[in-house]
Parts: sequence; C-alpha cells; structure tokens
Amino acid sequence: MSATSETTASNQLNEQPIRIRGMGPFQVSPSIWLTPIVVSDATEQNRIFNLNDSFYKGLCSAGVTFPFLMEESIGFVKRIEEKRVEEGICYVWAIRTEVDGPMIGLLALDPFDHEDIYPCLRSKEPIAKAKKAETIHDGSEEEDVLSCGGLGYWLSPEHGGKGVMTEVVDFALTKMAKQEFGYDRVHGEAWTDNVGSRRVMERAGMRPAVGVPVFVPKFDAFKDIAHYIYDTQEFP
Repeated sequence: MSATSETTASNQLNEQPIRIRGMGPFQVSPSIWLTPIVVSDATEQNRIFNLNDSFYKGLCSAGVTFPFLMEESIGFVKRIEEKRVEEGICYVWAIRTEVDGPMIGLLALDPFDHEDIYPCLRSKEPIAKAKKAETIHDGSEEEDVLSCGGLGYWLSPEHGGKGVMTEVVDFALTKMAKQEFGYDRVHGEAWTDNVGSRRVMERAGMRPAVGVPVFVPKFDAFKDIAHYIYDTQEFP
C-alpha cells in the first residue's frame, strides 16, 4: 500500500503552499488506485452519470438529477477541491485503474453527521432520534462517544460486477478509516431497494444497524434507508 498521508498543495487564492492530509495516492490493488479528485475529472464524471439513470435512482444525494448537467459536474469537483484546501484534509477520492488514469468511480470517507441518530457510544448500537432512546444522550457519557466517519461511493456501470467497489470499501474500512482519520466507527447508507450497494457494504464486513426513513424531494416521497456500521476496533 502506498499511503502518503500528507502532501503539499498550492492555494489558488494566495499561491501559498499548504499541507493537505490524506492525499495518497492509495493503492488498493495492482489495478485500483485512490487519488484526489481534480477539476479535469468533471468531464468523465458527467459522462458516467449520464450513461443511464442508475445514479439518479441509487444515490442518496438529492442533488443528483438525470440528465446530469455539465455545469453541475464542474461545480461538484470544484466544491470538493475547495473544501479540501479550506480544511487541509482530503476526504474524497477518485477511483482509478491507473494512478494517473481517468476516474471510474468515487470514494468518500467524511466525518459522519449524526442528524437522525444519537452520537454513537462505545459498545452500543446506534439509536434513532425518532425512536425512544434506551440510553440517555445527555453528555454524561462523553468519554464513551465515538469518532464516526461516513462512507460514500459510486462506480461506473462499465466496471460493475468485477468486485471493484467491494475491494475499495474493504480497503477504506481496514486501511484508511482508523489509520488516516482516527474513526472508531464508519457508517454507510443506501436506499433499501439499492440491493447492489447494500451487498457491497455487507461483503466488506459492515453490519446492519438502525435505518431512518427520509423525505426525498426529487422523488416526492419518503424512502427507507438501509444503514450499516463497521467498528474499526474491538470494544470491551
């Protein structure tokens, strides 16, 4: 594994060099690499998103449309690059078959937003805020609160069925989550009817947890979410 955790990048605004953690490149296998997304990836991302409507139907992001406009792809990669520079850390990578090749997919490992579930506690399963909590989350157990990451990914249909995404997710959980970001737990979500995405998480060793239905404006309906978690260490 090649895992250079720090690299030097140039700030477009003031041209002062800054340090950005987690840039890689990360070698998942002889033919799978993770490297930062750059503006030139917008064209390929747009082409992939318009191959069919699977991304519109399968991704949780409310901003994914079909067809997906080129200006949306440009805005997407620019936001990722700007956030990377502002925060000094890389949480999103392009999946490539060569270290300098075109992107074939995406992996994200951002800090997890506990919007619909309580902060995770050591040795306890997540508890939905919409349900009656068996454990009081009043800050009294602050020392037991876990550092959580949120997993996100997509892969071009042209590379589906080859086990690529399972390899990438397994690598992210076992080689990156704790080592690069100090996460104690990683969360992943998919629509319950997105069987392919759910199988990826299951094959990578994630286990089912609480799922909270959400209203999705682009579907004008509530959608059920399959929620998975992976603990990066054994808890007593």
